Amino acid sequence: MRPPTFSCEDIRAALLEHLADVTPSLEYLSLLGNEACPNQLVSLDKDEDDYQRYRYFVLHKLPQLKFLDTRKATNTEVMEAQARGAFMKVVKPKGPTTAAL
Repeated sequence: MRPPTFSCEDIRAALLEHLADVTPSLEYLSLLGNEACPNQLVSLDKDEDDYQRYRYFVLHKLPQLKFLDTRKATNTEVMEAQARGAFMKVVKPKGPTTAAL
C-alpha cells in the first residue's frame, strides 16, 4: 500500500485553516521561500498571476492579516479575497492532457 500524497494546495489550505484556529489575531505572515508560496523564488514556472491568486486565497482564509509576505494587504485585495478568494486555489490536471485541434 502506498502512503497518501498531498498536493501543495492541500497543505497550504490545511496550514491556513490551522493558523486561523490557533492565531486568530495574526497580522503579519510571510511564506516567501516556502513551497506554499508560489513565486519565482520557489519555481520558475510561477508568475505574478499565480502569486496574486495565492494572496487572495490566503487573505480569504486569514482576513485579519495586515501584511502578507513583503506587501501590505490592500483594501482592494481584501475585498477581492472576500468575494472570490475561496476559488483561488490553483488546481492542475493530475495526468497528461491532450488538446483537441
